[in-house]
Amino acid sequence: MSNHIGSYMLNEILYILSEMGISETIGKQRTRKFALKLVRIGKRYDCNNNEILDSIGEEIGICYLCLKETEDIEDGLCQTCRK
Repeated sequence: MSNHIGSYMLNEILYILSEMGISETIGKQRTRKFALKLVRIGKRYDCNNNEILDSIGEEIGICYLCLKETEDIEDGLCQTCRK
């Protein structure tokens, strides 16, 4: 059974990071590192990547399926995972 509430809580943290302008301050690479750390924490608590990165993954540039860092994200997926 998945921890949907935990996944969406982590998603909300990523949105707060963006809304407060912190992601611009720390830069894209550090924002991605932070997001990937949240995903790793989420995995320990049975959370889902796609829920953690829901919508915000495109803004950050992380594919929810393979966790690749790229600017080419559509519907949460990188070019390879969209195939």
